Amino acid sequence: MNLSYANRVVIVEGGSPKDMIFEALENLAGVGQFVKRGDRVFIKPNICGGVPSKRGTFTSPEVLDGLIKALKGRTQRIVVGEADSCMYDADKMFSETDILEVVERHGFEFRNLSKEELQEVEVRDGYVFKRVLLPRIVLESDVVICVPVMKTHCSTEVSLGMKCMFGILPERNKARYHPKLEEVILDVVSVVPPTLTVVDGITGLEGKGPFYGNPVDLNLIIVGDNVVSVDAVTSMVMGFDPIEILHLKMAEEKGLGEIKLEKINLIGKKIEDVGRTFRRAKQTKIERKLSRISSRFGGFIIHKFYESAVKNWKKLQRKVKEEPG
Repeated sequence: MNLSYANRVVIVEGGSPKDMIFEALENLAGVGQFVKRGDRVFIKPNICGGVPSKRGTFTSPEVLDGLIKALKGRTQRIVVGEADSCMYDADKMFSETDILEVVERHGFEFRNLSKEELQEVEVRDGYVFKRVLLPRIVLESDVVICVPVMKTHCSTEVSLGMKCMFGILPERNKARYHPKLEEVILDVVSVVPPTLTVVDGITGLEGKGPFYGNPVDLNLIIVGDNVVSVDAVTSMVMGFDPIEILHLKMAEEKGLGEIKLEKINLIGKKIEDVGRTFRRAKQTKIERKLSRISSRFGGFIIHKFYESAVKNWKKLQRKVKEEPG
């Protein structure tokens, strides 16, 4: 079978995050295949959908640290960024999740995309947008690397690379996009397809993600050069059939990537050897309706869900500390 280069996905298990990232990139012909000398690199982690201190809800600092170490030999022009969300302001989340410490230790910048200069771009054959405003710093980057964490999601089944790219939209009230969330995700990825997707599977999240749910230790890194194919493989690792995940099915139909395993050049570990069936983020009928509310009230509801998740997590942590032994 003649497989295109843009359908290669590597699964690496075991070792430090840095070693796994280096191994994955070497299996993709080396970091130099993607980053030329002096390239402007933008890294988009998943931060504003997480609960501070709860691993599996946000990209881990160790994975970001390993990725930056892999890139530094090629370029010193690296920016890490995230936009505000309904739940939190990106500046606060970068500090509380220790991502900011990693970025500054390497001498690079964190940028809040909600405060950046915007540029209007055309969305060819867009579902929702004909034109959309996106941060200029992302659009002008030579390389965009998406670094999601492996987790379930109450609105989209999984939250991986494509959902992570939704986070470059600069509006804080992204709840207004929820009635057509899958279509908006596809429009964004159509305009800014990441050069690389590096899935943080060190600790994932199963159950009622992205806020509730339980951390799952897997010690995996999944890397590839097509975000749709990477998300499809990662979904299989989590026990999901990609064809049942609407935004992945739509992405394949639109020609943005492959989701059938026989059309993906899988390298490294086999899915059946590292996979684990994640508990799904099941919703009640009321929760499904609330997740699709597009008004500012919808954003308020999401924020309340987030605040409740944070309080419950902190309460659980206090209980663990107080227990003898």
